[in-house]
Amino acid sequence: MLKLPNLNCLVTFINAAQTCNFAKTAKILCITPAAVSQQIKQLESVLNTSLFERSKQGVELTQAGKQYLYFANQALESLQRGQACIDQLKQQAIFTLHTLPSVASLWLMPKVLQIMEQHSDLEIRVEASHAIVNFNLSQCDASISFGKQDALLQHDFLFQDHVQLVASPKLMNGIEPSDINSLLEKPMIHIDWGDENPYLPNWQDWLNAAGQSHRKPNKGPQFNLSSMAIDAAVQGKGLLLGQGLFIQHLLESGQLVTLSPLTLPLGKAYYLVYPNRTLYKPGALALIEQLKNLVP
Repeated sequence: MLKLPNLNCLVTFINAAQTCNFAKTAKILCITPAAVSQQIKQLESVLNTSLFERSKQGVELTQAGKQYLYFANQALESLQRGQACIDQLKQQAIFTLHTLPSVASLWLMPKVLQIMEQHSDLEIRVEASHAIVNFNLSQCDASISFGKQDALLQHDFLFQDHVQLVASPKLMNGIEPSDINSLLEKPMIHIDWGDENPYLPNWQDWLNAAGQSHRKPNKGPQFNLSSMAIDAAVQGKGLLLGQGLFIQHLLESGQLVTLSPLTLPLGKAYYLVYPNRTLYKPGALALIEQLKNLVP
């Protein structure tokens, strides 16, 4: 039977292959450079071949090292998937739902708490991040996603949101909502969604659609989270193109007011995304239906 390498040596080798520097690898793994060198030598001894060419400038994979790296990555990913499957079995009573931070804080959480109050036997865990979920390596059961993901996943349409011009009464300071020219002199709050920017209507889009194409957007606070931009608008820091579902409660409470009937749709819809395995989880089907019915 072939002698298999130590798992720590395998992890060290993969990291060293990525950095091509034992000192950097040691820093990443929180061990000493000497320990990195020792583990690489131990792996080379098991394989009876050199995996790196050493020089004063650093290390470089040999041809054997390049080939072995592919299989080492495959082995580690298989172990991670196996561990994720075990974790999923342990979490049968918990439904883990992933979504974007702003969706979680501004729309989802109050609704999830209501569902849990109605179903005391159901535990829902909400995870918020901008990362796309890899369901093969994650304990997540479903994700509320901006746009579609892998075609192999289930996609249930939730809602198509829009943006509308809003502001705090503090900012308006007596200006009538109908006095659009005076209002458009105010600072404009900007939101940077990074790679998703093409799908979020910006100020120039709104000005063009409102017949104000002769204007250029005003400067104002800039944020990379919708929740932060909405907080700034409530504080009277500028005009906002606010997402409908995120600001609905603020419009109802009077903390924000609508300044124009014009709305612009986002370039993508929101979907409830989940793998087939989620359908076999106790209570999952009923919860998925409830989540789909949360949007009016």
